[in-house]
Amino acid sequence: MNRESLTWTANLSLVLIGLIGNIIGPVMPSVIGEYGISLATAGMVFTAQGLGRIVAVFSTSSWSDRVGRKPVMRLGGILTVIGAIGYGISPIWFGNILSAVVLGAGSGMLDGASNALVSDLYTEKRGLALNRLHVFFGLGSLIGPLVAAFFLGIGNSWRLLFLVIAAMAGAHVVFSSSQSYPEVSIGKGNNQDHVTQARKTLLTSPEFWLLSGIMFTYSGMGGTIVGWVNTYLSDKLTVTVLLASVVLALYNVGLTVGRLIWGGVSERVGYPRTLLICALGGLVFVTSAVLGRQLWWIAISFWLTGFFLAGLFPTAVAHGTGLFSQLTGTVSGYMITAASLGGMILPFLVGALSDVVGLRLGMLAAPFFGIAQLVLAASLQRRQAKGEVSARIGV
Repeated sequence: MNRESLTWTANLSLVLIGLIGNIIGPVMPSVIGEYGISLATAGMVFTAQGLGRIVAVFSTSSWSDRVGRKPVMRLGGILTVIGAIGYGISPIWFGNILSAVVLGAGSGMLDGASNALVSDLYTEKRGLALNRLHVFFGLGSLIGPLVAAFFLGIGNSWRLLFLVIAAMAGAHVVFSSSQSYPEVSIGKGNNQDHVTQARKTLLTSPEFWLLSGIMFTYSGMGGTIVGWVNTYLSDKLTVTVLLASVVLALYNVGLTVGRLIWGGVSERVGYPRTLLICALGGLVFVTSAVLGRQLWWIAISFWLTGFFLAGLFPTAVAHGTGLFSQLTGTVSGYMITAASLGGMILPFLVGALSDVVGLRLGMLAAPFFGIAQLVLAASLQRRQAKGEVSARIGV
């Protein structure tokens, strides 16, 4: 087993996931024009991708603990290849919807397996390792729109873009399949009663539900920013699409830079305290961004929002997998499922609310998500301070 090669397997998975998540939006105008579909119909692709991701992550997380990370990583890569090819060659829109389901399932499995794999490899410093892992998601997110713009600029070839993504995913399958992975503890033949009891302890643990709640609200807040900030700025400040995109890019830069910082912080001050600091900073600066009147102030506030939110996802996974080290696949899968649900539900609710009260008021939902997130993080820190964690979790 080569730990460095396995680490790069996980890193490249996150780059691929970041790319996939940030190319469908930029190519959407071309897709709408080619198929002649409405905005509402086009939006179905995001729901389809999210549903595929949720179902796949939830259904394969326990399987990952039983058979190991390699089969899940391989299957996730193969589904990503199939989904990307289907999206690139389908002659009808319904084919793109089905392909989006498969693409979401594949990227979701890669995500869950990669987080579990890194948790297995770096048991001594999970927070640092997982934050570094998610830097590569940030890199994929940053270059995704640039890659899309490049392919759209050379003959409006959005289909070729997805075929290139399929080729990249295929190369990942070959690379990940050539590696030797660590054995999982359950796969070594642990007593089934012990495994069942561990899962029951997980599902009755307050810490697990608090961490899942943090993942849910984090993804909902991030999805709200990514999904609505361009429209919000165009409506509030009548800024150009380019300037609004720069603000969104600054948010993503904040995420990437933050993950370079929070990993080390989490190992020094502890995971619950890091989550509390990040939740507080995210709340302060997303509120500042939504209430700001000057574009420069809004841009800085969104950058700082991304910087503070950056530590939440990887640190929450690190804390959860550390508490349940025999169920790292299950824990990471369930928590990623919670994040995926937040990313699907909360931005939709913001849109529905904005239809009634306007997007300026609708965006105020983001600070309310931040308040909920802060309460969850404070509750987790309080339990840690009182020593209730070790008393409740002992698998």
